[in-house]
Amino acid sequence: MILQNHRFLADCQSMFSHSIFDKSSLLQRDTFLVLGGGLSGESAGRLLSKNGKTVYLADKNAVQKTDSVFVATFSDTTEWKELPKFQMIIKSPGISPEHPLLTQARQKDIPILSEIYLGRLFFNGTLIGITGTDGKSTTTALTHHIIKAKFPNSEVGGNLGLPFTSFCDENLDLIVLELSSYQLEDSPNLKLTASAIITLAPDHLERHKTMERYAKAKWNIVSHNDIHHTLVTQKKVMELIPKERTEFMGRMLFFGISESIDIRDKEKLIKTPNGVYHTNDFNLSGFHNLQNLSVAIALAETVGLTQEEIQGRISTFQGLPHRFQSIPKEEYDESTFGKIRFINDSKSTNLHSMLSGIAGYAKEDPIFLILGGEPKNENLSPLIQRVRELDANILIYGKASVVWRKDFENSGIQNINYVNNLEEAIQLIKLMIDREKQTTVILSPAAASFDQYQNFSERGDHFVSLVKQYFGR
Repeated sequence: MILQNHRFLADCQSMFSHSIFDKSSLLQRDTFLVLGGGLSGESAGRLLSKNGKTVYLADKNAVQKTDSVFVATFSDTTEWKELPKFQMIIKSPGISPEHPLLTQARQKDIPILSEIYLGRLFFNGTLIGITGTDGKSTTTALTHHIIKAKFPNSEVGGNLGLPFTSFCDENLDLIVLELSSYQLEDSPNLKLTASAIITLAPDHLERHKTMERYAKAKWNIVSHNDIHHTLVTQKKVMELIPKERTEFMGRMLFFGISESIDIRDKEKLIKTPNGVYHTNDFNLSGFHNLQNLSVAIALAETVGLTQEEIQGRISTFQGLPHRFQSIPKEEYDESTFGKIRFINDSKSTNLHSMLSGIAGYAKEDPIFLILGGEPKNENLSPLIQRVRELDANILIYGKASVVWRKDFENSGIQNINYVNNLEEAIQLIKLMIDREKQTTVILSPAAASFDQYQNFSERGDHFVSLVKQYFGR
């Protein structure tokens, strides 16, 4: 069965974009079906409609809006014979490759394009793509921030911010895209100038089924046969890429300690073959953020930025909301509560992301670590082992306080408190904190937010408001 799944995926990928190599061949088609609404589907529909095409939508929400760009909207469970005739499908990233309409399209030899690939056909400038299990949003934003020093007429988007098809036809010099595994699994040969695979760990396996399929999706970011393509990654990432995909004709740069992009944490330096960069005024903490910065520097060098241009932008990047974001000291009262620091890492929704964030902490760093929410089906052993290495008080809230409790109790770790919600966690920290120590309070849930919040942003905003409420001046 596993072999059949692998063959199926390969068959799926061979059919995507197989007969559409340029914009002119795309525009020879007149009728399109966008499969999956949302931001990406709506954006793709607008782009095609603007180019005079007849566009239909198939979506789980089959409501036809009065101001819609779609001629008609159908349920995505509609039988093929009941749909109007169309010559191509544009697939939104949230749609599984195994969707029945895609299966039938492949049988009928109807081309299927991803929203990302559609955008690529309309864009003629320099394109950089960034992916990874963790860190891709921060690295994408940081790369664009640095690159704007030389390319002010540039844009950022994809999985971060605006869909690619919403600005792909603008007269831009350069675009930086964050690309998820969902977007990449059906976007072969994006012809990027440079790309990065930052990290690779099990994630989204409910969609990809196996780690091998997940890794293959990520590997689609590479323009395999382009000798001018530059890939920035880690050696341990490449160890997870299936061997049949490791043939790569371009340039590969590795980042890490003593690699070609050398991260020297204690010296506050990043050394590349082109220069030495000082990181003492970089606003984001943690070794994982130095990794993100090293990738951004390497990508910026690839498109021609000088050392001076890059260095001048490092100190002005403030980070993304809810991703290891320090709460400004003006928001709380150090004179009453001592040397305390609060970090909002609500965007950490899996164990790998959380562990990356706290990787720089050691036994001598007193921390309160708030975990919890709606857990994913992950092995807690790495988390339990990391907690043993720290002088940390752990607070676990929400659904995770029930699901994880047995594992933690069996571990024998003592400094763990189980609470109902974030407010109870903050109240307890206020009672427990040692005002003589320089303490860090970190919200890094390692779980989804949906048991108590609409999304991680709402969770992070609530954490910030609670800090102001209980530790404010």
